[in-house]
Amino acid sequence: MKWDDLRNFLAVARSGSLSEAGRLLKTSPATVGRRISLLEEDLNVQLFRRGSNGYTLTDCGRAVFQKAQQADEAMLSVERAAIGRDVRTTGKVRVATTEDIGALVVAPALSRLRQAFPGIHLELIAGQDVVSLTRREADIALRPVRATKGNFVIRQVGWWECTLYAAKAYVEAHKLEPGKKDWLSRVSIIRWTDEGMSLLGGPWLAEHARGSTIALTSNTRRIHLAACKAGVGVAVLPCVAAEHDPGLVRLLPPREVASIPLWLVVHRDLARTARVKAVMTFLADAAAKACGRRLD
Repeated sequence: MKWDDLRNFLAVARSGSLSEAGRLLKTSPATVGRRISLLEEDLNVQLFRRGSNGYTLTDCGRAVFQKAQQADEAMLSVERAAIGRDVRTTGKVRVATTEDIGALVVAPALSRLRQAFPGIHLELIAGQDVVSLTRREADIALRPVRATKGNFVIRQVGWWECTLYAAKAYVEAHKLEPGKKDWLSRVSIIRWTDEGMSLLGGPWLAEHARGSTIALTSNTRRIHLAACKAGVGVAVLPCVAAEHDPGLVRLLPPREVASIPLWLVVHRDLARTARVKAVMTFLADAAAKACGRRLD
């Protein structure tokens, strides 16, 4: 039995599909499927039931999964222990964050990191899914979601605030009075697609703008911002992007819509690694400069 086969087995067991496992392992679904077949041949058992809904573990597969997880954690622990003693400020550091935070907080400050540590290669992974720092899917996370369990070092580095904005011309044309909400039913709104309505701003609009006309739905905040600036309607936008735009007007204080802590998270085993520590300091500084103070 090969360790690579076991890693592929764990990825499929956790994700339920070859394609998602392939994405996590950075290989093709066909390669993952071949590894699973080889493992089943080596063990002479069936580990998964293949169906239209994906791969589900058999009874034997669940037993193997429990033991494989323990082996995986042991291997990762060894890896983290070795990396945690690396004193070099060179190499790759993988940071998980959201697209908004990556584009609005991290990327604009990257030249400072490059000047201070040219040997560090930053890999920025943006998405809404919460990655596993324990399984080293990332080294550091910068998110408005606090880890509730795990052996992590956690630090609040700022506030992630979003609230309702509209273009100046739109505010004037519709006679909107900032600070009030009695006009919500007579404006057009820009909101997330149905799949993204749980994201920041989605639940607030669903509750407070039920009678509003929907002008546009989109699955990216950048389109929300562009459409809002073009006068398409009102939108919930990150304050770090919209607050200093002279063409936009803030209609409500962030505390009424979304004002939540921004967290920097790293596994305790990696917190003293020189390159990881350098990136953590950079991220904390970038977050403090961009969103260290609450607007209200």
